[in-house]
Amino acid sequence: MLEASEILNASILIVDDQEPNVMLVERILRNAGYTRITSTMDPRAVCPLHATHRYDLILLDLQMPEMDGFQVMEGLKEIEAGGYLPVLVITAQPGHKLRALQAGAKDFVTKPFDMVEVQTRIHNMLEVRLLYQKLESYNKVLEQTVQARTAELRESEARFKSFTELSSDWYWEQDSQGKFTKLSGPVLEMLGIDTSDGAGATGTALAAGWNADERALLDANIAARRPFLDFVYSRVNADGTKQYFQASGEPMFDSASRFIGYRGIGMDITDRMRPSQEQIRFRRAIDIIDQGVCLLDRASMRVVDANETACRMSGYSRHELFLMDPADFGFGSGAHLAILFDALVAGGPVHGQAASLRRKDGSTLATVIDWHLLPMAGSSIIVGVISPSTGPIIQ
Repeated sequence: MLEASEILNASILIVDDQEPNVMLVERILRNAGYTRITSTMDPRAVCPLHATHRYDLILLDLQMPEMDGFQVMEGLKEIEAGGYLPVLVITAQPGHKLRALQAGAKDFVTKPFDMVEVQTRIHNMLEVRLLYQKLESYNKVLEQTVQARTAELRESEARFKSFTELSSDWYWEQDSQGKFTKLSGPVLEMLGIDTSDGAGATGTALAAGWNADERALLDANIAARRPFLDFVYSRVNADGTKQYFQASGEPMFDSASRFIGYRGIGMDITDRMRPSQEQIRFRRAIDIIDQGVCLLDRASMRVVDANETACRMSGYSRHELFLMDPADFGFGSGAHLAILFDALVAGGPVHGQAASLRRKDGSTLATVIDWHLLPMAGSSIIVGVISPSTGPIIQ
């Protein structure tokens, strides 16, 4: 909507070769409250004046010597090419009304003037003109906004591409059928995908060398449309060397929440996974002790590592434990564990807990778990030391 002041502040040009007519129209306008009024009795001056000032309304007499109003409108059309011609014609000839409207005029007033009619038609035409200008301005702002957002999106995509290239060896996207639609780096070779079909290949893995359990867990994540973070899997190459890969992926959904595919990043972490002799010795020692050792990340409440004893106690492989909620194998509810772990993070003492460990085969094992805090840079790791209690295994 427009304010009354916006209409009264509109710029108006009066064009008439008769000075009394000019003075009369000007007096009508000033009495109505209009403030920006210009006039000329020379029709040849109209186009140059409008090209400079772009009037919101031109009150144009049709019958003038040397150059009539119709000729003036033809010149104005060239200035307002494709735009809005803000002309209200003044005529005493009834036959000129239709011709004037066909020539591009938006309205007309007849001589002799009716004061109320003149004021009403001027007001209405200015309202339409100013609303048209606002719409035109809004469209320009909208177009500029779209261009700016498009540029931001392209910049964001460039940053994302640069980030994925710096943080990973490869990036991929799959459609809802599992076919690869985008590839960056040796994705297919590192994922163990048959490359005979190129980018159209699906998730069929090559059998040779891959750890079947690890691959099954990775494929199960993708098949179930679950996100996964820093999943590590391996293969043994033809020369006997072991190669490790780390992958993170997430399902993609459209605006209607329909699954449209998967995307992910990954890298070869063989060098990182190759342990030193000291690490190998320490890991073997942890694996052969009688107590189970389980490490949980407080932020995600997920198992991030476990020794072989913990795996034997539970019946689950290490990677299966990574995918499970601690509550699933008897450590207690998520809410209970969160309170317990937060107390440790806050500086509380080691917490002892009796728990019935639920094993993979459906049996349970009576255990005692001592929870310890292992502070790490940027995270808190909770260490559970699991010892069988004197209670029997309940089938």
